[in-house]
Amino acid sequence: MKCILLVRVSTEAQSYEEQEKELYDLAHFYGYKDKDISSIATKESAIKLDEEERFGLNRMKELLETGEYDCVFAWEISRIARRKKILFSILEYLTTKGIQLIIKEPRIRLLKDDKTIDEGAETIFTLYAQLAESEMRNKIARFSRAKKEGFNKGKYMGGKITLV
Repeated sequence: MKCILLVRVSTEAQSYEEQEKELYDLAHFYGYKDKDISSIATKESAIKLDEEERFGLNRMKELLETGEYDCVFAWEISRIARRKKILFSILEYLTTKGIQLIIKEPRIRLLKDDKTIDEGAETIFTLYAQLAESEMRNKIARFSRAKKEGFNKGKYMGGKITLV
């Protein structure tokens, strides 16, 4: 069988090479050969985009529909998504199809060998999904405060220019 490396960064300035290399190493540890590994590396926002707008998730589903893949690797849960709704949708999609999900940090292996869900792994997934969403809300609030503070100091913060 084959596996997918799901690699994502949020901005053009970020690099995904480190994630990709570490996931290749992890896939090799689980016995996958280079010829059996497909990497989906995207630069897209996990905050702004809905599930159907995310190229990486859609490409992953396309590959999984071929029936050739049995595992998906991700560097951390937030690399899949930052919203619980999307994370649980992906969790449901993968478990329904019996596709293993392995997260590097924290180490989560979602399915047992018999393809049933590991309840402990599901609990950890749920906790980290909540953390990813909380972090997203905190970032949005922090960006909003910084933008408002800059605006109040007369700095251009993007968007429409206020006429004085």
